[in-house]
Amino acid sequence: MARQIWNLTMKIVLKIFIIMTLAWIILTPGTSLSQSVKVTGTWSETIDNTDLVGGAGTDLISTYESAANACDIDITGAAKKNWRVDINKVDTLWHTNLHLYVRRTADGTGGGTISGGTTYQEITDVSQTFFSGYDNLRNITIQHQLTGVSVQVGPNTYSTEIYYTIVSL
Repeated sequence: MARQIWNLTMKIVLKIFIIMTLAWIILTPGTSLSQSVKVTGTWSETIDNTDLVGGAGTDLISTYESAANACDIDITGAAKKNWRVDINKVDTLWHTNLHLYVRRTADGTGGGTISGGTTYQEITDVSQTFFSGYDNLRNITIQHQLTGVSVQVGPNTYSTEIYYTIVSL
């Protein structure tokens, strides 16, 4: 009997680890390769039976958010230059019901200017503009959101990599 209960429990347990390996990506078409974007930080979320909306037999909480400063972005080598940061993801193992979003939560420091990216936008496998700015900036903080979590998404360790690319304008 105990084994049957354990098996039933495992059917309603979902573990999702979103591991974002955030790397330095450099891309400056038409100019020198001195500009760079450095992204530091990770977010992982373990979802289990404690995330059930109403106990056994109910669905899981469907949306999760990282801390507002889960990751930090530094733009360097862009003194007196306009730039934009593009974003896309490359899945290692990902369920089609899951959707990952990102937003900028701070303007950063350093005297430059920044615009865009303050509302959640979905990160897809197609590169798209995240935000833009002028001059060097440090400590631009970002937050992530995961939606689509449900008992319909099979238990597994889901992971994706997010790529941030700086483009000189």
